[in-house]
Amino acid sequence: MTAVQTNVEQIWQTLDALPPAGREIILARLANKKTNDRIFSPPKTLLNDERFLISFEDYLALSDDELDDIQIAAYKDYHAWIDHELAQRQAKWILVCGGKIVESSKVLNDYPSDDKMYAVGKQFGYSPFVFMAGPIIEESEWAGLRNNDFYPSLSVTLGGTNWDRDEVLINGILLDADFDTGAGNTLLDYDRLRSKGIITSRRSKRAHERFHLGQSYRYYFLSVQIAVTTETGEVFFKDVSAMCVRNWQQSPLCLANSVRKALVGRDLLLEFPLRVELDGGKRKTKILAASS
Repeated sequence: MTAVQTNVEQIWQTLDALPPAGREIILARLANKKTNDRIFSPPKTLLNDERFLISFEDYLALSDDELDDIQIAAYKDYHAWIDHELAQRQAKWILVCGGKIVESSKVLNDYPSDDKMYAVGKQFGYSPFVFMAGPIIEESEWAGLRNNDFYPSLSVTLGGTNWDRDEVLINGILLDADFDTGAGNTLLDYDRLRSKGIITSRRSKRAHERFHLGQSYRYYFLSVQIAVTTETGEVFFKDVSAMCVRNWQQSPLCLANSVRKALVGRDLLLEFPLRVELDGGKRKTKILAASS
């Protein structure tokens, strides 16, 4: 007989020796504890939470906003677990479906496409979810532009990925984006892109929620076409995946610079064959082709 069995037998003998009223009290308390444990014990991880085990058929019937709400609930309730899994895999994103992590990647270039999300959902029979590592933005609450302080900028033009080059230059959004080499990613104004028809659909692109300077913001990881013009008039075009932020002007991305229109990270330099010179005296950014 094992030690556990011996202990159970001793407890049972003690209960058996109690008067009937005493046994009723003990049994009632045990039943009450079992009920409380079932009601109040939360799932240990997102993977066994039934809220995120949605059948693929039900998933297809939900609206984008309904799916976003479910995804944001996952970030709110399981942000520690999500960050732990991302860090453990040194991943930029993880793909969760049917109560398991089915895929992850250390790069953002292979962020799951609509076709990939559909294929995974159909394969496993459940709603697919993608969770992303938060972008690193190296600025603080003290970085506000006041007195004689200036934030370096980079001129870019934004257009739709299905636009031809002339359409990008004629109908695209030309803006001076804050240039931050401490940021690994480019962040754009989602609502402005939608209003200009640059982004027309986000189906299968779920919302992500992260924090900056202590405040939360919500974004979608979407592709846009970016054009950059050099000092010599040469224009480079490229489809770039960017973090497109909802309610941009009210987001914490504008705390350091209230008139910020976009934040360009070093990913743009890695994507384009460019050389950038910052002239502090003239407060001007010079853009050159990398070979010049």
